[in-house]
Amino acid sequence: MSRFLSPFLLLALATTQWAMASEKPAPEKPAPEKAPAEAPAASGPQREYNPGKVLDFPKFSGESISSDDTLAFKPTRGNSVVVIFIASWCEPCQVLMPELKQLARKHNRKSNQVFFVFSHDTKQDAAAFAKEHQLTTPALMSNVEILTDFKNPELPSVYIGDKWGYLADRFIKIQKSDIDALDAVIAKITTL
Repeated sequence: MSRFLSPFLLLALATTQWAMASEKPAPEKPAPEKAPAEAPAASGPQREYNPGKVLDFPKFSGESISSDDTLAFKPTRGNSVVVIFIASWCEPCQVLMPELKQLARKHNRKSNQVFFVFSHDTKQDAAAFAKEHQLTTPALMSNVEILTDFKNPELPSVYIGDKWGYLADRFIKIQKSDIDALDAVIAKITTL
């Protein structure tokens, strides 16, 4: 029986072979476009906001880079503050130092204090850096409490506190092209 195929089976085989011979190959689908591995980095400073939250500006204290005195700040109503985080080893900080000094001079007045905080630095290196750049604005060494309260910012960073004791704005990893915008924001917040 295996030598003979039934007529129905022969018909099915013939139909299948004819269908396969007359089929056109399916058109090839284009390869799907690959998504980029990472989104391109945004240019300009990273401005961090906390929508719907009001954050108190952190009080802080640390050792002065020029003496053994302690410099401290506690938010008080009517006084604003600008805290600039830098380090002697930070290349962008070195490049931006003339502009940061100018901002500090411009905005350091009776009702607005400006502080430089040296992050992850040695006191000796910070003092030499401040001397090299003729820094006259109060400067202090960071410590664990300061870095924790300010969320260990990437350098250089600027935090701005308003006259009501709240964190009004913060700029992370600023660049030279951001200085004019930063100046305008500081002026606006500290004069409100």
